[in-house]
Amino acid sequence: MSAQQGNIFLTTENLAFSLPLIAVCTTYAYFKYIPLKYGVPILGGLLVIFQISQKLKARKAEKLQNLDESMVKDLVGDDDQASKKKLTKAQKAEQKKKQQLAQRLKAEQKAANNATQDDDDDEDDDALRNFAKGGKAKRK
Repeated sequence: MSAQQGNIFLTTENLAFSLPLIAVCTTYAYFKYIPLKYGVPILGGLLVIFQISQKLKARKAEKLQNLDESMVKDLVGDDDQASKKKLTKAQKAEQKKKQQLAQRLKAEQKAANNATQDDDDDEDDDALRNFAKGGKAKRK
């Protein structure tokens, strides 16, 4: 026989069909030759060890996934932080311009209010002068 042909009796299909029979025979032999007071705690211990190992594997995979995400954030975060700093600088400059504009508008409004008050004061002063002179102002 050549090495490529292999054994016709030992195939994965035959193994799949024989697994239930192997499981039944193994369980029978285990409980037949090992007393229950020793066999059940051993099976319980093996079950607990299996569950703990599965939880540890899941936790490791989760940590690895979180680590990968954090590493990606760190690598990308440097660029993000630089762009955020540039963005914040631009925002600060824009905010400063807005504040200066608001201050200038307030100053202009205040100046306009003062000018209107001065005009009102001038009219009042003219009326008071006319009253003090004793009537109408001289016309030319």
